[in-house]
Amino acid sequence: MKRFIPTILLVVICIGGFWYASSKNFFQEKQEEPKTLLTLKQEDVQVLTVKTEEQQIDLNRTDSGWEMKKPAAAPMNTNQVDSWLDAIGLVTSTKVVEEQASNLANYGLDKPVGTYEVTMKDGSKKGLLVGTALPIEGFSYVQVEGSSAVYQVSDQTLSSLNKAPVDFAETSPFKIENDKVQSVKVTWKGQSWTLAKTDKDKVAAEANWKLGDKELKGADASPLLDELVFLHSTELPQPLAQKPTAGGELKVELGLSVEGKDVAEVYEGKVSEGQVWLAKQGGTWSYQLAMEDIQKLADAYAGKPAQPAS
Repeated sequence: MKRFIPTILLVVICIGGFWYASSKNFFQEKQEEPKTLLTLKQEDVQVLTVKTEEQQIDLNRTDSGWEMKKPAAAPMNTNQVDSWLDAIGLVTSTKVVEEQASNLANYGLDKPVGTYEVTMKDGSKKGLLVGTALPIEGFSYVQVEGSSAVYQVSDQTLSSLNKAPVDFAETSPFKIENDKVQSVKVTWKGQSWTLAKTDKDKVAAEANWKLGDKELKGADASPLLDELVFLHSTELPQPLAQKPTAGGELKVELGLSVEGKDVAEVYEGKVSEGQVWLAKQGGTWSYQLAMEDIQKLADAYAGKPAQPAS
């Protein structure tokens, strides 16, 4: 029996060593820490470029914000531009595919399917090039502009950079605050409806209103105001000179109270090829709106019950 004691001790030591190694993850592949691919100061970005196989978007910083140079001029939503700049600074990778890639064609980076680039105040450029998809679903090859390394990056992360021109544009024709609205008159195809606040000094949600002759509480009037605010275009707005709207089938007249003064705003809309183009009188841009959205607006002001979504 004594002669087996060394063997038994050796087995016990091996088992103990294996357990210890397993508890310390010695047998697992070491995961790389997420690496941020680009660092930038947003306030120093002067030009933003999104280039895909289908289109190119160029945005330039101006004294008053941003302007779209390509594919066409449009009113800008600066919040969306800021969100994009946030997103490109948050792109990370947990794996380097190749440190010194000599054949970019192997990764589709000789002809990138996406290029996301910024030009800084000093003229330098920073960007990400996106190649083909990895064999691992949900990831693509990515290269930092000016670097020879190729990274594995999540497609979910990249999707926040792959934007269409309309994603950077202001797409809502009505930029109003509900609490400043005193009255709304909607005219559509010859019929008119008027919503008016009867408690002039109260905020919208707490005031009493009238829709025609019907008394409304603020909780019932606020959704009618939201019908205007939530209208938006899914296409780039067009210059009003190219899409005139005067004398059309739709008219929205707003009575507002701004800093103690009564202000009137008038919007006109014209039907064209199954869509409604809407613009503010004296404004610059015309917005393409879906006919069903305008009919939904008219039905709401006519007091008709909302139709269930099909």
